[in-house]
Amino acid sequence: MAEPSMRPGDQFKPEAAIVNYFGPGDTLGGHLDDMEKDWSKPIASIRFFLDIMSAIFLLGGKSREDKPIAMFLRSGDIVLMAGEARECFHGVPRIFTCEQHAEITHLESQFKRDDDLPFLNYIRTSRININISCIMIQSTTWN
Repeated sequence: MAEPSMRPGDQFKPEAAIVNYFGPGDTLGGHLDDMEKDWSKPIASIRFFLDIMSAIFLLGGKSREDKPIAMFLRSGDIVLMAGEARECFHGVPRIFTCEQHAEITHLESQFKRDDDLPFLNYIRTSRININISCIMIQSTTWN
């Protein structure tokens, strides 16, 4: 069983949220989220994109040479980077689009005019990721 990422009594009180926009063809190479002063606190990452898109998320090790584990993510999935995972390289090298199984007729009905086409294309091809984290060292609260 994995060790807890925070000691008993510690509280996770996020202080910051980073919103990342990704356009068509954008990927996210292997990296560390290393700007926080206290790596003992988790980072929550929430993904938003259309039902027609999904992503491959790679979680590697503490070195770029470590072989990563691949995970399949859909819109609304939350990745919690905590404990030892906070020190691991990770990234999103691939986005998949499946027009065949698209559930976007409700959106298409909202964009009927010719000048609405750029907005519909934007929605079809864009994704947003929100990272929520603690950026400062927090004092421990014991219950």
